[in-house]
Amino acid sequence: MITTAFLDRLTLFLAPLFMMAGQDIETARIAARETLTSYGATTNRELRLAALNIAFTISALDAMSKAADPDLPVNQAIRLRGNANALNRAADQTDKRFEALRKQPEPASEPDAAPALPANSSLADMLALAKTTVEEIKNETRPAMSRQQRRAAERQAAKAQRRKAEQDRLALRRAAQSIPHQMAA
Repeated sequence: MITTAFLDRLTLFLAPLFMMAGQDIETARIAARETLTSYGATTNRELRLAALNIAFTISALDAMSKAADPDLPVNQAIRLRGNANALNRAADQTDKRFEALRKQPEPASEPDAAPALPANSSLADMLALAKTTVEEIKNETRPAMSRQQRRAAERQAAKAQRRKAEQDRLALRRAAQSIPHQMAA
């Protein structure tokens, strides 16, 4: 279930991204809200991922638009293109997470808690919220161990098995050697 206060807050965060020259903030809020609701999110978590996807996508497009300026120095154009690429990757990640979340069955017993929102909609607070959310997404989609960690664990397990087999072999050898001594006594 989507909380109205959460939807309003996300709309407030997105509105500056929808501002155009000569446009008032209320028109930008309406555009942001319509875009946000077009995702069809059913929970606060889905709504947050949709908002991040929108923010990353619009910011990537803005960076590419600025990079197309012919008067821009080459190093700035390259930096803007790199930023646009990173923002596009972040948008893809949030979009994949959004789709994966929509495919999961909703747990009946756990309510959908809204994440803590910053006190105001300043750029620094918005970036901090986005960074925290991206880290959560990475942690949720990251495998338990990396390939290198898995291989190291497999090598340790194989080494432990060899050590155990060697200890068993030596124990059998000692037992076999002690049998003739026991018979002689």
